Amino acid sequence: MTALQRHTSVLALLVVLAALMSVPARVAHAASLLSLNKPVTASSTEGAAFPASAAVDGDPGTRWSSAFSDPQWVRIDLGETRHITQTVLNWEAAYATAFQIQVSGDGANWTTLYSTTSGTGGTQTLNVNGDGRYIRMYGTARATGYGYSLWEFSVYGDVGTNPPPGTGTPISAYKQVTASSWEGGNAPAAALDGRTDTRWSSGFSDDQWLRVDLGGTATITGVTLDWEAAYATGYHIDVSADGTSWTTIQSTTTGKGGTEKLAVTGKGRYIRFSGTARATGYGYSLWEFQVFGTVDSSSAGPPLLSPPAKAPATTGEFALSAPADHAMVTSTRRPALSWAGVAGTARYEVWINVSRTDYDFTASGSLLDLYTKVAETSGTSYTPSWDVGDRWTYKWYAVAVSGSGARSTSDIRTFSVYLPDIETVDDGVAVINGARDLNKNGSIEPYEDWRRPVEDRVGDLLGRMTTEEKAYQMFYNAQAYATSGWHFGPAQPNDLDKVLRNAADTRLGIPPVSAGDTIAGYETTYPLQSALAAAKDYPLDYRLGDMQRREELEVGARGVLGPLAEVGTKVLYPRIQEGNGENAEVAAAQVRALVAGLQGGPELNPGSVLATVKHWPGEGAGGEAGITYDATTIKYHMIPWRAAIDAGAVNVMPGYAGSSYLDPGGPGAGSSAPILRYLREQLGYTGLITTDWLPSSAWVSAADAGSDVMGGADPGASGFSMADFIAQVPISRINDAVTRILRLKFKLGVFDHPYGDPVNGPYRFHQPSYVALANQAARESITVLKNGGVLPIRLKQGDDIVVAGPRATDGASCCIWTSYFHQNYGSLTLLEAIKARAAQAGVTIHQDSAPSPKLAVVAVGEPSYTHRTAWVDEQPYLPADQLALIRQFHDQGVPVVVVMDLPRPTVISEWDGIADAIVMTYRGGEEVGPATASLLFGDYQPRGRLPWQLPRSADQILVPGGVDRPEDAVENWDIPYDLGATAAERADIRAHIDAGEPPPTDYGNPLYPYGAGIQNWP
Repeated sequence: MTALQRHTSVLALLVVLAALMSVPARVAHAASLLSLNKPVTASSTEGAAFPASAAVDGDPGTRWSSAFSDPQWVRIDLGETRHITQTVLNWEAAYATAFQIQVSGDGANWTTLYSTTSGTGGTQTLNVNGDGRYIRMYGTARATGYGYSLWEFSVYGDVGTNPPPGTGTPISAYKQVTASSWEGGNAPAAALDGRTDTRWSSGFSDDQWLRVDLGGTATITGVTLDWEAAYATGYHIDVSADGTSWTTIQSTTTGKGGTEKLAVTGKGRYIRFSGTARATGYGYSLWEFQVFGTVDSSSAGPPLLSPPAKAPATTGEFALSAPADHAMVTSTRRPALSWAGVAGTARYEVWINVSRTDYDFTASGSLLDLYTKVAETSGTSYTPSWDVGDRWTYKWYAVAVSGSGARSTSDIRTFSVYLPDIETVDDGVAVINGARDLNKNGSIEPYEDWRRPVEDRVGDLLGRMTTEEKAYQMFYNAQAYATSGWHFGPAQPNDLDKVLRNAADTRLGIPPVSAGDTIAGYETTYPLQSALAAAKDYPLDYRLGDMQRREELEVGARGVLGPLAEVGTKVLYPRIQEGNGENAEVAAAQVRALVAGLQGGPELNPGSVLATVKHWPGEGAGGEAGITYDATTIKYHMIPWRAAIDAGAVNVMPGYAGSSYLDPGGPGAGSSAPILRYLREQLGYTGLITTDWLPSSAWVSAADAGSDVMGGADPGASGFSMADFIAQVPISRINDAVTRILRLKFKLGVFDHPYGDPVNGPYRFHQPSYVALANQAARESITVLKNGGVLPIRLKQGDDIVVAGPRATDGASCCIWTSYFHQNYGSLTLLEAIKARAAQAGVTIHQDSAPSPKLAVVAVGEPSYTHRTAWVDEQPYLPADQLALIRQFHDQGVPVVVVMDLPRPTVISEWDGIADAIVMTYRGGEEVGPATASLLFGDYQPRGRLPWQLPRSADQILVPGGVDRPEDAVENWDIPYDLGATAAERADIRAHIDAGEPPPTDYGNPLYPYGAGIQNWP
């Protein structure tokens, strides 16, 4: 240790004493210091002078210091289970950049309460929430070459005994569940959804049971049974480690119904309610079955001991041993990794390209080439302590670090892991030797054997298919033609399940993939990409995609016809609202994040939803009228497409528009061989190409051009014959397309796990955490363009506000035609949300008019639509009735806040000067009402920024009397930031694009520039 590290200054003493003696006011009245002089252990110490006990002795002049390696930990025994609300870490100079705060009931199984990879040292006060007897700081990355050094590790929480049963968040909420039976629509999962109007109801007999998989080994501290009138007088509660052998932790023959809070304890991954005697002639009926405690998540994911990083420039300095390169691991989720020893090595590091949620989505390059340090070891082998998930491309290497710090890197190898959950359902398909006998011949063929490599399965199945069976794989409408490869969703869960089961009856049992235009969430609706571009929160975008993935998997939906990789540089393109705004770099980051979230990682895998990136080759540069970029400006519009490929996208949808540059005078992209060839040859894309919805007359030409799937195509369409299609499309082209389709399906795992859970899955939609994500996304996107001091609303109790305008009660305007406003799940219109928020402030809300309002909130903009605008394309401004409403309140002397749905750039000059405040909400998702109301009342600071320029007038877009065609355009459809721009500015924008540089965003003369938005309240 250096002299600096060993020196304790007077200033440091004062800082530490202040931290120890001054618990923040939020905690002081409700929490006590629990850790002082408690028993403590550590993974190591630097020496006798720096014991673990020094971190809890209350003395700011003593410290614990660990050995100089990762990982290290210090653990406190609180003596009994406590509810922990805060920890304070007082670091010496040798602090942690990456660490976790974890709790445990038994000192063996740990739950993470806090995790960071960007620790700052100093005094860190962390507000946490959890229960446990043991708590530890688990350090995974050091800020210095020394160990971890803590003056004090202070833990605060509730004084007293164990928390009573039925407190905190149930660990059973929304978990996987099965039951002995259920009555009608009263599904087992209804007892786990936290809602008071849904319930599980069993068959009318004894015995009946409800079993929950808690997702990991749980330490159970209590159970609450919330009974409907049909309760149990006799029942027992059991736990199990494996779902087979059960231990009873509670039993009674005198159940009273109502709400029973049971102070039971136990340990297991599974918990079961077993009813043995009913109080009525009906079944057992539970509003809620709630389990409390902690779940060990230590095996759920890898330790992240570094940020994502590229491999060193020099590799191959020593050899890896096992697994063999390109090995397919099918027997364990914890494969042993080994390598050759290197003389003089002090330790080895193991780096794997594990799936992460915190990539830098603004950086270019394949996400598969980003590695994470997952272990340090002194030996030449490493076996993960965590379960490696199913993925096809795990890359890894080892680094040998000498005592002096010199580093050498092994070669890089690849392996895959696949251990599917083989579904056993009543669909006529037997399971033989652990695999589904899809062709029902009593044996497992190579294509049915999940232990074989994907390419082997593809080749075997292709060889068994007739030409007609192959061709049907290129078409939709699996609901009518069971051999079709695709189903257009979304469908109701039971209807989708029937489609999937029908495929099991076909000769070869090839499952379809269900994909729909749910581009802003499957069930929980989040903001459109243009709104997300106003927020620029790319980790949040990933979480939104991941949320959609989880909801789709619940019911067996496996695809989405999105996201869009379009940059919106043409104002009058109606579908600009679905794109990513005007900035190509923002578009690229969003597309990377959304694709990775939908896939659940950097490549398609058995836990993925298939992303279909559209509309190739970038309709934002002209719309469906025709793409206008040239050899220079195409570079700008290709940026998000390259990002999609970086993120592992394997399905692309060409749009309706043709390109005057890529195929002069040619057809729309889906039928244009040159446009599709550019995608493959210039961008290196090898995945599937799915057309947009084309008429049947175009299907042969689209297939001949290189499209693999006819989007939405119905083989039963009038005038179409599959025999004619087969006769006109070369078999080589059909084989090429079907090879890609089958490869994709095998990688999705649908042959081995084709179904979802139509009974229970819907009860896991709209989880509170999902709604919170949608609310956060809306909050971050909403943009305050103008504020004349009327926001945030600070009126007196009893004051009146009038809320008016067509969008005030139009919940659907939050969304587009493929997403939904979920009123049944608590979504509120703007009027409803303002009323709810105003009630907290004692302010009265009136609709449309009020005697003497202090403020008017006028909600305007377009109703929900997508493929065209609700107004005439060439008139991008408020219709007269909406404009008159703003003027009406202004002329009455009432301050006016205009809240506008802004799906596309719009001319607002007519009323910009008379509005006291302007708030843009875009298409903000199902939570935009509450998010907007909270913003208006100042519950949070505004953050969103305009994703486009707003035109000063219509003549910045079109010549007077012009229509939507290139000859009448004033703006350049293919370049950004050019509304009202000079010729010199446009030339400079092009020069930046040609040089591969971001163009300036402040050119032109718009009313509001790109990126406009007030960022704080006065």
